[in-house]
Amino acid sequence: MKHDRIYLSPPNVGKDELEGVSSVLQSGWVAPVGPALDEFECQLGELFSGKEVLAVNSGTAALHLALKLCGVSDGDRVLTSSFTFAACANVILYERAIPVLLDSEDITWNMDPNVLSNYLSGCKILPKAIIITHLYGMPGQMNQILQVAKNFNIKVIEDAAEALGAKLNSKNVGGLADYGILSFNGNKIITTSGGGALICTDAERKSALHLATQANSSKHGYDHHEVGYNYRMSNILAGLGLKQLTRLEEFIAKKRTIFERYRDALNSSFDFLEEPEEYQSNRWLSTALLKDNHVNVNELIQYLADQNIESRELWKPLHLHGAYSKYDFIGEGICKKIYQKGICLPSGTGLSEEDQEIVIDQIRRWVNQ
Repeated sequence: MKHDRIYLSPPNVGKDELEGVSSVLQSGWVAPVGPALDEFECQLGELFSGKEVLAVNSGTAALHLALKLCGVSDGDRVLTSSFTFAACANVILYERAIPVLLDSEDITWNMDPNVLSNYLSGCKILPKAIIITHLYGMPGQMNQILQVAKNFNIKVIEDAAEALGAKLNSKNVGGLADYGILSFNGNKIITTSGGGALICTDAERKSALHLATQANSSKHGYDHHEVGYNYRMSNILAGLGLKQLTRLEEFIAKKRTIFERYRDALNSSFDFLEEPEEYQSNRWLSTALLKDNHVNVNELIQYLADQNIESRELWKPLHLHGAYSKYDFIGEGICKKIYQKGICLPSGTGLSEEDQEIVIDQIRRWVNQ
């Protein structure tokens, strides 16, 4: 039986979002300033008590600004998870700094605090910053990582691009460290089409805003004393974001339900990442590891593609990419083992139970063929 294509994680927008964008257009505030942008930042800030939010045009821009606030420059070392999206290494290279790629632990799949501690203990020159990614919406071991960073007086940036609404000890990740970043790309849990945000203190927000708006120092003309960037979010996109933000809890609940259905239906053939106590993932994408080590996960991905179902590999660890292979990788290769067995399953908040049953049925057919 034929069915419409089932996508991995498409945006879920409706009449309210259309009205939100239309309202901004009708207001005349179409430049990258305006009341919708101010309100979007304010409402985001309420999720991270005591922190300020600067909305920008991508999560990558937010990461770059966080590195600038950390004072990262030419030749500095910055630690990042190897098991993450390429932006975490790209922004380090923007500043001609040197990425050091750290392995994962197998409890949350995020940066291993023991690997971090052991590496720093042997450093002659300490890194300028640490970027920890909360992978697929699962919080990393932040209590341990923050303690290690405090011991060595190193700034920590939380890459919560995939983890809006995820919690550790009832607190939203992204607001636990010195800096946090969010993404509102089209595949994220809420979207502004393209967009992101930097989470920081009030004083640092002023510095970040200066850099994000071309770093003009003159009140009446143009006088640039440093390089700036065109990173600000549009007021129009903020109008979309405001409507999406009202649906965040709805979307998280749907993502978690989708994950639970996959886990309950497929646990004989796959291992699913469970939440440690006091951890709450937003389950941005439902991910699973094939139990059979002799099966190539790409064969399953191709089979599903042939059935008009989009799925994907997990993030390929950065130390396995040609662009970053010359940089140090620290660890035993846990992230490589996870990557080789892992798959991302369709997880969009608009996914119907009927379509999810199609995905589950096709996976069972493949497993049993």
